[in-house]
Amino acid sequence: MKVDLGGSLRELARYRELLLNLVSKEIKVKYKNSFLGFMWSLVNPLMMLVVFYVAFGIIFKLRSAGINYYPFFLMTGILAWNFFSNSLGQAVGSVVTNGVLVKKIYFPREVLPLSYVGSAGFHFLLQEMVLLLFLLGFRVPLTPWLAAFPLVVGLEALFIVGMVLWLSSLNVFFRDVQHFTEILLMAWFWMTPVIYPISYMLDALPRWAERIYLLNPMAHIILLYQHIVYNSAHNAPGGGGSPGAAYISPLGILGTALLSLALTALGYLYFKSREGKFAEFI
Repeated sequence: MKVDLGGSLRELARYRELLLNLVSKEIKVKYKNSFLGFMWSLVNPLMMLVVFYVAFGIIFKLRSAGINYYPFFLMTGILAWNFFSNSLGQAVGSVVTNGVLVKKIYFPREVLPLSYVGSAGFHFLLQEMVLLLFLLGFRVPLTPWLAAFPLVVGLEALFIVGMVLWLSSLNVFFRDVQHFTEILLMAWFWMTPVIYPISYMLDALPRWAERIYLLNPMAHIILLYQHIVYNSAHNAPGGGGSPGAAYISPLGILGTALLSLALTALGYLYFKSREGKFAEFI
């Protein structure tokens, strides 16, 4: 099926109010009748922080192995990873879950997975504000590197959108995709430098495996987030700079950006080429 990319994007823009309403609905439904409400979006990463800090910061002593401000290191990686994993985990089944709407009402079907990305992005930005308060509370001097934060968020969002467009459309025809995604995210987490410095992994790998590891786009994205925070923490008492700074390269950033752009463009074309059959397979 031939896809008019320009026309599809213009149609999506016309339905932007629907997209915003779906994002708002996902945010409200998640915390409906909840006593803590939006506070739950902060409790989850804080609990993960405590668990990983005890396991890796105290038991495995990463906090005393050249990683100053280890809680900031953990929080930075955890928040960025949660944005990615929550988006994929919720969006992959979005078309199937909303099968009644797909069968009865016409609208651009891509607003369904995109609404989950928007909801996860809202919680991510809320959590990042809390991280910023922690930085200020511990009197970590902020640097101009924080100005790059929106660019890194945009890069991660682009990569996420590409992934969810592919996975949510494939899941309509192959329901195993949703189950595979759960396993994929678990393995992907441990292959990404979220809770450990990337040097720990690369020092233990042979050269050929190191090259494969560095093909992970999320590794480069997480390193960028950590670098932004640790360039702020560098001038703080006991600060030591980003543990993964040596592995950040213009080539790696460019490669991640180009991959994310291609993934999104091709994913969108595939999604639009298949959406006409969604109702038939739901």
